[in-house]
Amino acid sequence: MDPNQSAVIAALRHNPEGSANDKSCQYTTRTSARSLSQGTYGSLGTTEDIFIAVDVTESSPLLEKATPALPTLNHTKDCLNWRSVCLLVMCVCALGLAAYLLWRQTQLPGLGYRLSLIGHDIWSDRKLYGKGRLLDPLAVVSVYFTHTESEGCTEDCLELLHRLQQQRPEELPYNFLIAGDCQAFEARGWQYESSYGELPQATSLVVAFVGNFSQRPPSVCQLQTAQALLLESLKRRRIQPEYRLHMVGQAEAVQQQLQRWPRYAGGEVE
Repeated sequence: MDPNQSAVIAALRHNPEGSANDKSCQYTTRTSARSLSQGTYGSLGTTEDIFIAVDVTESSPLLEKATPALPTLNHTKDCLNWRSVCLLVMCVCALGLAAYLLWRQTQLPGLGYRLSLIGHDIWSDRKLYGKGRLLDPLAVVSVYFTHTESEGCTEDCLELLHRLQQQRPEELPYNFLIAGDCQAFEARGWQYESSYGELPQATSLVVAFVGNFSQRPPSVCQLQTAQALLLESLKRRRIQPEYRLHMVGQAEAVQQQLQRWPRYAGGEVE
């Protein structure tokens, strides 16, 4: 081996200035092209100096490619966060749907009404059991409206109803009363026939507005409550779908309002 070649190889193997902590080091050996034989390096065809540089690194690209990358912790946390958000949205939607279905149970489908109905046993001390004839809902085809011809009320209506009761030995003759506080009070209800005048009691309901409405009409909320009561009666199948509305008594202002309602058939008694 040529001495110059031996010097090059020795320079490549030896690192006199390197540090053990360096990740890479570079050696540059300078020699003259004229001192190298053509048999070893071929025909160089130049007299310029040749620089041989070798870059030695500790890392291996093959090992880097062979080692699979592990999933990061942030990616796992992101997945968990998205799952939590989706679960929360599903729970909220389920609760909203349940609340909507519960609300719809108190509504007549497609009509959307609200009715505050006070049961007889809640507000009245009068006993009805055995003191009236039972009403057959399959026979109810008429609803009669009238008024109590008394003072009205917008609050403390329960006290007024009790005073009206004291004027009679038995329960008030109506099936329902609609007070000025926009509540409907059950008197004889859907269960018993009314005892109002000469009406066909076996085939009718009698609804009275609390107050005197000969000159002025009932309030808007009273009229709305009356309409809601009709819808509730249909929902409970306590009146027939082909029912008709009538007016009885001297309540001209009430009659003027009823004339605008569907199914109004006049003030005559059938």
